[in-house]
Amino acid sequence: MKKSVDILGLQVISISEGKELGSVKGLVINSSEGSVAALIIDDGKWYLGAKLLPFSAIAGIGEYAVTVEGSDEVLSVSTAPDYEKLLAADIRIIDTKIVTKTGRILGKVVEFNIDENGKIVACDIEDVKGEALTLAAQRVITFGKQVTVIAEEDAFITETTVPVTKEPPVQPKEEVAPAPVVKTALPVEAAEKQQEEPEKKVDDKHRKFLLGKKASRRIETDNGVIIVDQGGEITEEVLQKAKLAGKFVELSMNIQ
Repeated sequence: MKKSVDILGLQVISISEGKELGSVKGLVINSSEGSVAALIIDDGKWYLGAKLLPFSAIAGIGEYAVTVEGSDEVLSVSTAPDYEKLLAADIRIIDTKIVTKTGRILGKVVEFNIDENGKIVACDIEDVKGEALTLAAQRVITFGKQVTVIAEEDAFITETTVPVTKEPPVQPKEEVAPAPVVKTALPVEAAEKQQEEPEKKVDDKHRKFLLGKKASRRIETDNGVIIVDQGGEITEEVLQKAKLAGKFVELSMNIQ
């Protein structure tokens, strides 16, 4: 999963052309589908109109950049009327009030999380007491411009840090009393695996695109060791060397 803050500000890089196309300035929300429909791209040419990158056209999202196969994936708003309507709706999600269907206010949204397909899977919220909670996206009825409407049940909101489990009730001689609630943390290995799976899918897609391509120039490690010569074929071994040497992005930007 990625938080919106992890995407904002990233450079957008064309894999086939090896150039930067701009940076991510904002996210276009499709409230009816509960997803990020596109990224707003700042290419420094604001006078020519806003540019959009459909989420479906993204090849990968990493720590440094969002990658696409070519610059033609970036659209002008004037040629994408469907996205223009979503832009006009101006759904932000963050800082919207959390209100139940019956009109109770429960807090506000401070962040949201999306999967590798752009689907919003959860919202991080701050309740009226200032506590941090997580709201599963499937419990949201409406993502609005100023208000996020959810179902009434408070149980839909859980603490972000620990899930709650209940032990079987203790059976004393005279009366039955429930055992104390024990909070258990998600095992570290399971949490890491859950976080790595979407990122692995993105990496695999990127690697498949690069395999078989030719390097447009020689790529070397910081110590001068050749990873691949100019014109050399990009193989699994080359990709592994580039990744270990921290030259994966540089390699991605220099293919033909």
